[in-house]
Parts: sequence; structure tokens; C-alpha cells
Amino acid sequence: MINFEGENEGKKRDFTKLELKLDHGNRPLWACADGRIFLETFSPLYKQAYDFLIAIAEPVCRPESMHEYNLTPHSLYAAVSVGLETETIISVLNKLSKTKLPKEMIDFIHASTANYGKVKLVLKKNRYFIESPFPEASWLFLVLKKLLQDEVIGRARLVSENAQGSDGFTISKTAGEIESGHSGLLMESELAAAAEEKETHAFEIDPAQVENVKQRCLPNALNYPMLEEYDFRNDSVNPDLDMELKPHAQPRPYQEKSLSKMFGNGRARSGIIVLPCGAGKSLVGVSAASRIKKSCLCLATNAVSVDQWAFQFKLWSTIRDENICRFTSDSKERFRGNAGVVVTTYNMVAFGGKRSEESEKIIEEIRNREWGLLLMDEVHVVPAHMFRKVISITKSHCKLGLTATLVREDERITDLNFLIGPKLYEANWLDLVKGGFIANVQCAEVWCPMTKEFFAEYLKKENSKKKQALYVMNPNKFRACEFLIRFHERERGDKIIVFADNLFALVEYAMKLRKPMIYGATSHLERTKILQAFKTSRDVNTIFLSKVGDNSIDIPEANVIIQISSHAGSRRQEAQRLGRILRAKGKLEDRMAGGKEEYNAFFYSLVSTDTQEMYYSTKRQQFLIDQGYSFK
Repeated sequence: MINFEGENEGKKRDFTKLELKLDHGNRPLWACADGRIFLETFSPLYKQAYDFLIAIAEPVCRPESMHEYNLTPHSLYAAVSVGLETETIISVLNKLSKTKLPKEMIDFIHASTANYGKVKLVLKKNRYFIESPFPEASWLFLVLKKLLQDEVIGRARLVSENAQGSDGFTISKTAGEIESGHSGLLMESELAAAAEEKETHAFEIDPAQVENVKQRCLPNALNYPMLEEYDFRNDSVNPDLDMELKPHAQPRPYQEKSLSKMFGNGRARSGIIVLPCGAGKSLVGVSAASRIKKSCLCLATNAVSVDQWAFQFKLWSTIRDENICRFTSDSKERFRGNAGVVVTTYNMVAFGGKRSEESEKIIEEIRNREWGLLLMDEVHVVPAHMFRKVISITKSHCKLGLTATLVREDERITDLNFLIGPKLYEANWLDLVKGGFIANVQCAEVWCPMTKEFFAEYLKKENSKKKQALYVMNPNKFRACEFLIRFHERERGDKIIVFADNLFALVEYAMKLRKPMIYGATSHLERTKILQAFKTSRDVNTIFLSKVGDNSIDIPEANVIIQISSHAGSRRQEAQRLGRILRAKGKLEDRMAGGKEEYNAFFYSLVSTDTQEMYYSTKRQQFLIDQGYSFK
């Protein structure tokens, strides 16, 4: 009998009935009736088992020796969306499992995958349709009727003038498809039958209601998850974009794997790819745009990252300068020709206030264009109310979200399942460290005792609003910060970023230590100048950043982070900050030769002891601990 904590705290689970197979020692995983799966990382079959599990289950925690995963309706929806069939999932799980698969797990997999692919969301000439194949299985016709009986979907329907069916559905005919590689195995008569025209019944929905309709179709509601695929090769309506990857752009194995989950059968699937910072998300995004070869709208979180994305497109692809443009408050460019790439920020698209005449024209073009690919960086920001407006304002055939941390403290991260699509791929951080693809970081929590005077003030009730300022400005914390900067600059020649969410502390520390700083009020020009000096000058080895540096700022030279204050217990922020130093350092052979103790990056979190900061610090570290990191 085992007692597990979490949502079923105090509930005991009996695993004595699990039947071990005779050759259980050769198999890498344990499958439990409650949907949890445990994977031994020391098994010879680990790599194959990991690739399979990451496609069908959600990783819960992945320390060095044993991983824990959880089967959920959303993870199984993601699995079938990348082409895995129900019976294949059950069969492979059974082969890899040390025990006989529990009946509860088999039933759960069947229930979660039964209805996938029966309903599609399609964008045609800037209009959205929900369609279902007919009469492939005549009862599928009933699926559309069942959906329309739902109050939300019924209200979202637009009655089309050219409806042909008795039920007001539009009917279209398409040639049947033959899976690649199967045509040579079929007889002539079978080929003709396979290529017969198939009828598709559809109804139109209000573009403003697409988000609500997709949400209603998810596994936890009506359980008809929508298939969103883009047949870009056969799209003759939208003009092609002349764009290829350059010869030197060689995606790494895990980048190729993530792209293979997105592309299949000559189509592009909407969804999310999760890679650690520094693991090459930009190349994945540019590769996806180069394969689709249609107009692409790329969204970033701030103007600095807009410049970086525009640079990445030019670095990795053959796109011409006139086919790519930036749309920010400082630069309002337009691409020439019928197709191109627009790089802008979420705020620029979602802003609802008064705009300049020039901005209004550009935003109108963005709204009216049918985009081949909507590429979203730092996609974890999208569930926020303002940013999700972007999804409803723009119309795109395929959406790709990129992030390092699929976590939010408000638990709205699951909204991404209907806002964008399922998670297509998630890399394991420790595997990338072992492969030398990202830096090997030593994490340390530095305890700084409060001075007598500061602690006396901290304990006074009337100072409750000043408590944060007191534990951040703790003189012992300042001394620790000063010592670490001096040690890493002088002894090791490192490049250091000091993070502070508290603006008063940021300014005080930076002024006293005579270091440059970047925060909200710093102009775009000044930011660029400081970052350039940090990257290239030997005189600027330390910069102070507020939370504006958490996302999307590319500083590959940095290899030390010192955190003096943070945003309460945010796990996402902790991971994003660690990501600033994850870019691989030095040559691949050198990185792999050093073994796991050869640290080449350092993450220090300075914490004032016996204060609220201790609690927040423990909470913040949870995501990184789940990825296999440990704090000294």
C-alpha cells in the first residue's frame, strides 16, 4: 500500500494486484491503473520508451533515475493528433510495461481517443467551417447535428446562403487520399475505389466564436476534439513564399523530431513545441515557416525579441529582405509582393486603443490576410486575457506555439489546448545537457542572514508593506551579491546577469556597484546599446535586469545569474531566468568530455533567511526540480 500526496492527498493506492511479467527486468516502465507511468532511465530501452511516452503522456517530474508521467485526455488527444492509433498506443504500452496493462488504463485510452478526427475546423477564404466526412460512415452525419444541439455551438453557427443539404449544411466533394507508400501495394480497381470522391458536410461558424466552439469540443466537454491540419501543398488560394533553409542550418536530432510531430502526410498540424531556452526554438520556428512556404505572422513578447526574430529568419533562411518586415511602435515596415513574414509583438496586434493612420492600415492588413502560419514565441503568455485576443483577431491555417515552460501560476495553461492545439513535443532537459546541447548549470540557493536591525524592522506589524523591501535590501544579501560578482568577473572572466523584480533594489544595487541596468523605462535604443556592449566589450561583464529580461532576450554570452528578488513563487519565472544561461558553451567535444560535474554555468538565488522569501524560493524551484535539477 502506497500513500501519494497531491490532489488525492491521504488516499492509499493498492499496487499488490499488479501482475509482473516473467521478463519484467527487460522492460523499462510501470503502468498503474490510475493513469500514472514510471520510467526507468537506466534501461537500455529508455530512449525509445521516452520518445513514446512524451507523445502520449504528460511528464510530471523527470529526475535522473526515474521519470513519472500521467495519461490525461489532453495528452492522448495530442497522441492521436500526431498520427498514433488507439490500438498502437495500447500495444506499445503493453510491450514496454513490466506488468500486465490494467483494464482501467485500457478503457481510459479507448474513451479518450474514440472521437478524434471526426470533426475538422477549416479556414476557407477567411471563413471558418466545421466539417465532417460523409458518407464514409453515415453516422458521422449525426456528429454535426449533435454538435449543433449544444447551446454554445448552436449560437455560433452562421447560416450559409449556398447551403445544399436538407439540414442547411454545405456539401463539398474531395478526391479520396491514398497514404504515401501504399499506392504500389493496391490493385488498379482498389486504387480507383480509394481515389473515389468523398462527400464532406460542413456548417459555417462566427470567427469571433471559434475559441468558444473549440473549447466546447475538448475531451473534458463534448469530447469531439477538433482536427486542425493545413494541406499547404495543395493550397492554391494563398500565394507561395520563396523561402528555403540555408545549407548551414542543420537542425539537431531533437529539433528534427519536434518538426516531424508537426508535419505528417504532407500536412501541418497546429500545436505546441516545448524546448528549453538555448536549445534552438528559433531554428524550429524558421524551419516550420520554410516548409509551409506561405505568409507567416511571427509574434514575440517585446521589441527586442522582434529584432532578434527578424535576424533569425535572415540567418537561417534564404528569405529576401523585402519579404520580411517588423511592426513595432518604432518601426512600421511592410513587405513587398503577395507573400511575406511579419514579425511583431502580441501587444501591437491586441491593442484596442487609438492608433496612428499608418498603424491602422498595417493592422487591417494583418486582420484581413489569411496567414499560412501563426508562429507564437513564449506561448505561455497567450492565455492572459489581452494576448488571447490575438488568436481571435488573426486568421491562420496553422498555429505553432514555442515555449520553454508550459506552466502558469493561474492554471490557465490548459486553455492552450483549444487556443492553439495539443502539445506536439517536449524535450527532456537533462538529456540535452548530457548531449552537450545546452549548458550544464549548477544551481545554488545562497542563504543570507538578516542583520539585527533589518530583522527587527521586518518583525514589526506596522511594516507589513515594507517587508519585501527589507528582505531584498538586506545588507548581507548585498555583500553576497558583491562577492559573487567580483569572484566570477575576476577569477573566472564570466558574464553575469543580476535579476531584480524590485525596481528600488535594482537601481540601488546597480548604482552602488556601478553596473548598467535595463528596466521598463529604459528606451529601446539604450537597451540595444547595453546588450551589445555586454556581448562584445570586455569592460561590461555584469548587467542588472528587471523582469523585462525574463523572456525573449537573447544573451548567449551570459553564463552566471544572480537573483536578488523575484515575483513571489512563480515557477515559470525561475525557469525563464535559468534559460538565459542555458545556451551551450564552448565546443561540443569539450562539453561532453567534462562529465556531469563539469559545470559551465551558474545560477544563484540569494534568499534572506527566516523571511517570507524562504517560502517563495522553495515554491519557485519546483519546476526545475521536476526537470531533474538540484539546488545546493
